[in-house]
Amino acid sequence: MTYARARLWLGIGGVGLMVILSTVALFLNWPTQVFGSFTPSLAPDLQGLLWIVALYAAIHIPLDYIGGYWLPCHYSRQCLMFSFFASQYIRGLLVQALFLMLSGLVLLQVGRLGGRPAVLGLLLLVMLVMIEGQDWLARVVAGLRVSGSESVNGQQVVLVSGMDAGFAGGLAGLPGRERHIVPSLWQRVLPKGVLDLEVQRRSAALKTGSRLRGLALAILFNLSGFYLSSLLPSAGVTTLPELFTTALGFTLWSFLGLLILPTLSRRGVFELDQFARANGMSDTNFALTVRELDQLQDDEPSRTLGVETVFHPVPNVESRIARFRSGLHTTGAWNAARYALYLSWPCLGFLNRAVHCNSGRPELWVMLPVD
Repeated sequence: MTYARARLWLGIGGVGLMVILSTVALFLNWPTQVFGSFTPSLAPDLQGLLWIVALYAAIHIPLDYIGGYWLPCHYSRQCLMFSFFASQYIRGLLVQALFLMLSGLVLLQVGRLGGRPAVLGLLLLVMLVMIEGQDWLARVVAGLRVSGSESVNGQQVVLVSGMDAGFAGGLAGLPGRERHIVPSLWQRVLPKGVLDLEVQRRSAALKTGSRLRGLALAILFNLSGFYLSSLLPSAGVTTLPELFTTALGFTLWSFLGLLILPTLSRRGVFELDQFARANGMSDTNFALTVRELDQLQDDEPSRTLGVETVFHPVPNVESRIARFRSGLHTTGAWNAARYALYLSWPCLGFLNRAVHCNSGRPELWVMLPVD
């Protein structure tokens, strides 16, 4: 079994576990049974959220150990000293736990004052703030460091250094305020010109509107899922049992997103590839770029159609090269699937770091891998 396939099975197991637990908890009405006696006030809310977040963390610890430490070491990918892994992991775990607890507390207070409309407005505001501050939050969660900035292919890029070779950066910031985030590792290890070509592709995400479509789809998907989940029996936004029930329902909604959003994300990748082709990128340079970047991530240049369709929002290398050479144009929503996972934090979804690409890898919890 390859490293990429082992990670895939870990992701299937992690997501499956969360989905099963959420389904059982909803069916047996655990939120009401466990927290039904809690009075709707600050201290009981805080206590209950602490238990929920602690349970979420405890369930994830073995999965994160396997994905963040054991698998990379076993497959000789990037075996860090355990103390480095543990310190970074604990930092990320605590920051996310604090984020979830604060989100839950604020949602409950706003829900009691203004009901579902006020909560949905708050979630929209928080998601917009998360988009604007995505690179900052990534540094807080994982200890990433800004190592400099420079002009690449006419674009100003921010160079970020960390320990995970799979960190791919991306585009951070609200539309019109985008910042190119690039791993400083790419400067050192990639052949000359590859970095320029990748920045050119990501600029295409802005010019084609594909990133905007990806963000809009992710926000709409999360807001609609949270609203529908809040309408489930015993769900709502005014008491802790109601909010916990809503969160469990939203987790199942996020699972649905893992099945349908990757298709639009893959189309977004193909859209950028064709834009780059139309603007002069050669077959040779394109193939070199995608192969080099794939090797830094999971190193899986080809996959079966079924595996790719269900589990991968980024197309495999060989299919991208073939599609690039065909010249066939498509329109998609760049990174929609992984934007939705990142922006699910304030909705209290429990799948955002259970997927195969970022399980146990705090540097990829906020900025999940992009093409």
